[in-house]
Amino acid sequence: MGNPRYSNGYRRRRERERWRHMRADCYICHRPIDYELKAPHPYSFVVDETIALARGGTLTHDNSGPAHRWCNAIKGTHSLAWARERVAQLIAQGKAPQRTEPTQSGPIRCSDWFGGGD
Repeated sequence: MGNPRYSNGYRRRRERERWRHMRADCYICHRPIDYELKAPHPYSFVVDETIALARGGTLTHDNSGPAHRWCNAIKGTHSLAWARERVAQLIAQGKAPQRTEPTQSGPIRCSDWFGGGD
């Protein structure tokens, strides 16, 4: 079957543009999104599926929301409630990326995102 994210590119692009047009805040951390930032900046805009496609979610407006790339990476296939709590913890601990820091050219490290580095 392949990756379900790529099976309907038209619907995915349409949903991304719909959220971009609305200019909504991140639905995980509730902070503003700078829609001009480009990937791979941690605070760039992505569309997240509330119930992950890997867990049976669908690519619909009701099952998606705008998110920062960093918040979405933490959420992964976890629940939205879990992700909101974890992101709030990381922000409170000062482990969130700085908004002004330049993007890294390498992969995003997630060693302590899930509590392994506490």
